[in-house]
Amino acid sequence: MFFLPETSSANILYRRARRLRKHTGRGDLKCEPEIQSEAMTGKDIVLMTLVRPFSLNFTEPILFLLNLYIALIYGLLYVWFESFAIVFEGGYGFNLGEEGLAFVGILVGGFVVFPFFALYMYYVIEPQFDENGEIKPEERLPLAFVGAFCIPVCLFWFGWTSRPSVPWIVPIIGSSFFTIGAFLIFNSVFNYLGDAYPEYAASVFAGNDFMRSSFGAGFPLFASAMYNNLGVDWASSTLGFLSIAFIPIPFVLYHYGERIRKASKRARHDL
Repeated sequence: MFFLPETSSANILYRRARRLRKHTGRGDLKCEPEIQSEAMTGKDIVLMTLVRPFSLNFTEPILFLLNLYIALIYGLLYVWFESFAIVFEGGYGFNLGEEGLAFVGILVGGFVVFPFFALYMYYVIEPQFDENGEIKPEERLPLAFVGAFCIPVCLFWFGWTSRPSVPWIVPIIGSSFFTIGAFLIFNSVFNYLGDAYPEYAASVFAGNDFMRSSFGAGFPLFASAMYNNLGVDWASSTLGFLSIAFIPIPFVLYHYGERIRKASKRARHDL
């Protein structure tokens, strides 16, 4: 965050114009982004900031599918978290402090997946960039193929090993797969969206954020009732089956995403 260079062309031009104004003392020097922003009316700003994220989300098939997938994972995460107290306090007899330590498996999953992710980015993704620093957006998605299977693996593993007859470490090991899956899917999808919609990136990510935050806020409302009525095994399995239904999304977009992109009015067509 502190050492990466600025890559927004509009921001770079603005900073350059600001330096020139200061150096030359000429207040009339303006860059194109400044001129465009001055020409925007209040209505234009409202449409851009409040309407565009929703219009993009519901009119672009790529965005809707991926935002729905990310939102589902976010929702599943918060539902699944509700089961930790039931499993480790109610099932294994952990006290409150020990129950908090049960989340360490999720942290370990992050430490496990990150080195492989960094190596993949360096040796597989980096060589695919062209001389202009561009890459075909669909090439961002293969990591999501792996991540898509890790989510149901975690949920089934956790659901059917969370019982006193099974050592407590086993479901904690299973919980690490959620981090691996979510990390790979989120990084693949966010990079893909930024590459596919560079001109509308802010609106694209705003729509994604709103959708996944809505799921994250709504899903826990039924989590306790779901786990208490179905039990940890079948409640987690239900979430696992739901995640399985979404596995085809990255595969479909990898094979047909370019065709869908080029049929869109807002996605980029030059890659």
